[in-house]
Amino acid sequence: MSTPLEIWSLLSLVNKAFFMFFCIVFVYTAYVSFRMVLQLTSSKRQPTAERTDAVLAASKKRLRNLRQLHLFALYLFGFSILFSIPGAFQTLDSSKSLPIGQYIQNLRFLFYFDAPIFLGFLLLHSLQWLAAARVDSFVTKSQITPRAW
Repeated sequence: MSTPLEIWSLLSLVNKAFFMFFCIVFVYTAYVSFRMVLQLTSSKRQPTAERTDAVLAASKKRLRNLRQLHLFALYLFGFSILFSIPGAFQTLDSSKSLPIGQYIQNLRFLFYFDAPIFLGFLLLHSLQWLAAARVDSFVTKSQITPRAW
């Protein structure tokens, strides 16, 4: 089994850049989601109409921005996958036959790298979905008529 440092050295520059971007997106999503939930719970304690409307409007805007950021990250991930696939077919072999085993091993490495990223996208979507559910339950419990945000 390879160590994380060995795996990192085998990644292309595009995959390394995407992974660092994805980590930043993950931390930002967690921060925004938890901050949104904390703001909703604090506005439950001091329910004034202006404060509640302001918190809801800001929460809806943050949720829209998170959805757009996640969609952008998914498109960027697709680009990094498509950009990395041709590199899997570059081998240093002097034989006259095709190195099919090397091709399959390189593609398998790319797929092993991509699977945890998809799991990370699932976690990002779950965080954003839970935050949206909290906002919706706050609207329902507060008997607030939702406006077009």
